[in-house]
Amino acid sequence: MIRYKKLILSSIILSLIIVIYFVAVANPTNTLSRKACTSWSIVKDSAFLLSQPGKLTETIELPDNFKVQKGTAEEVPVLMYHYITPKEYNKEPGNKSVINLEAFEENMKYLYEQGYYTASLEELEKYVHGEISLPLKTVVITFDDGYQNNYIYAYLILKKYGFRAAIFIIGARIEEQTVDFDPAKKSFLSYNELEASSDIFEYHSHTYDLHQKGFEKCGVKYSSALDRKLIENDIAKFKSLGIDTPYFAYPFGEKRDIQKYLLQKNGYRMAFSVLAGFVHPGDPPLDLNRLTVTSTTQLSQLLQSNQ
Repeated sequence: MIRYKKLILSSIILSLIIVIYFVAVANPTNTLSRKACTSWSIVKDSAFLLSQPGKLTETIELPDNFKVQKGTAEEVPVLMYHYITPKEYNKEPGNKSVINLEAFEENMKYLYEQGYYTASLEELEKYVHGEISLPLKTVVITFDDGYQNNYIYAYLILKKYGFRAAIFIIGARIEEQTVDFDPAKKSFLSYNELEASSDIFEYHSHTYDLHQKGFEKCGVKYSSALDRKLIENDIAKFKSLGIDTPYFAYPFGEKRDIQKYLLQKNGYRMAFSVLAGFVHPGDPPLDLNRLTVTSTTQLSQLLQSNQ
C-alpha cells in the first residue's frame, strides 16, 4: 500500500512539473502563472495528505435501510448570525454580518409562531449520521465571532421563546473581565458572560486567533486558519480555554482538505462553512452548509424548502 501511494504521488508530481513548464514558463502570463501555482498547491496538499496516517473522512455511511421517517425533517436549516445592533446604531446597513435588532426579534417571533424546534449541535450531528430523527420544523441557530451584543440582545429574546443557539467564538477575543456595553462600539463576550448565558448558548470554536486574512497563496490572501503550520497550535490554544468542543466554523467560510484533516485528527467531528444550503442526513460532517440571515431576509422564504 505504501509503495502504491508513492507511485501515485510520483506520477502526480511529474505531471505537475510538466504543467508548470508549459503553462508558467512557455506561456508566462499572470493569469496562467496563477493557475499553475494553484495546480502546484493542490499537488502539495495531496502529497501532504498521502504522507499522513489515516485519511480524511469526507463521507459517512448511513445505517442500512436508512429512510427519513414520514413527518420528520428531510433537511435542517442552520441559520447564521454575527453582529446584532439596534437599527439606529447600524452604520453598515449593507454589511451581511450585521443584523438590526428589530429584524432579529422578528425572526425569532416568526420561528416561535410557526412552531419551530431549535436543535443543538449534538442533535444535528446525530441527525447527519442518521441516528435520530428531528421534528419536521427544526432549525439550528448559530452566531459567529462571539460579540457581546449576542448576550445583551439575543440571549433574552431566545430565552423568551424557549430557544437555544450556538456561538462559534474566537478564543483570543474573550474578555477576561466584562466590559461596559456600548451599542455604538464593537465588544466581545467575557468569561463571566459565557457562564451566565450557558443555559441558552453552547460555545464552539471559530479558532483561537486565526480569524484574519494572513495566509497568502498564489498572490491571494486567505484565512490564517488555512495555514497548516498554524492550525494544530491554534487548536491546542483553544482547548486550553476549557472549551473542548468537537464543532468548528471556518473563518470567512474558507476551507481546504488539509485543514479538514487536521481538524479531524484533533477531535473535531463537524464543521460549518458559509455556503448557502440545508443540512441533510449523510452530508459530509466537516463541510456543512448554513444560511446567512440579514436585516432584509424574509425568513419565510429562506425556510421555504423546509416546509
